[in-house]
Amino acid sequence: MLDWRWQKIIKRIGFFLITVIVTILIVFPFYWMIVNSLQTGQGRFAYPPSFFPDDLGFSSYRTVLKETDVGKWLLNSLIVSLSASVLALVIGAWGAYAISRFQIRGMRFASYIILTTQMIPPVVLMIPLFKLFRQLGLIDKLGGLVVANFVFTLPVTIWMLKSIFDAIPVEIEEAALVDGCNRTGVLAKITGPLSAPGFVAAGIFAFISSWDEFMFTRLVITHPDNWVGSVGIVSFIGEWAASWDQMMAAASLFTVVPVILFLLVQRYFIASLVGGVKG
Repeated sequence: MLDWRWQKIIKRIGFFLITVIVTILIVFPFYWMIVNSLQTGQGRFAYPPSFFPDDLGFSSYRTVLKETDVGKWLLNSLIVSLSASVLALVIGAWGAYAISRFQIRGMRFASYIILTTQMIPPVVLMIPLFKLFRQLGLIDKLGGLVVANFVFTLPVTIWMLKSIFDAIPVEIEEAALVDGCNRTGVLAKITGPLSAPGFVAAGIFAFISSWDEFMFTRLVITHPDNWVGSVGIVSFIGEWAASWDQMMAAASLFTVVPVILFLLVQRYFIASLVGGVKG
């Protein structure tokens, strides 16, 4: 039987190996995307593929930046994603607070109804939403995308914030209410600040979901001036061929913004996983 020290060493080695394998599986698609965006010759079509090619260059990035409206696509994506995220957080905060704090008849049933909306395949909603948006005059408008992404992300945002509100002691809010603060003030001045990590996590979810959304965007947006990143990247696929290097270059550019956003708020995101309130 192995000594407890050797058992501890073997467990650490096993954990390290699993971590390395999972990290490689996560990072490799991004590495391969960048490699394909930098390859200048026929190496991208070689078989077996070379994981460390030597024919690298930035010609595809120069082409994308000079000959396409990638800057406008990026700006449109930012407008839609940020607007939808802010709306989801503001409206979702009130919904989550009501579900977490008000124990009235029908509230639990309503909360489950909100959750079950995520069980409906999005493709089922495409035609009804398209007809609704056409009647409202939201076709081919960024405002329509903001509304759509807000609706898509709101249910999960509510449940994420509810789990954070549930972790905050009710006694803190009751003390503020006794001192004369109303519910709006409690949410804005006490519960909201204490739930900051949860708001960051929910905001990241709403932003990434809006940033990556393609199906409904492709359905309602047709004019190139209103294209967002997900639609712009697909435009590199032609009728007879696809510019894979330029597509990968554009995809790499649109990956930068979510990565930077996560790096800026990662400590708040990690805090939301650990728990918003202690003591």
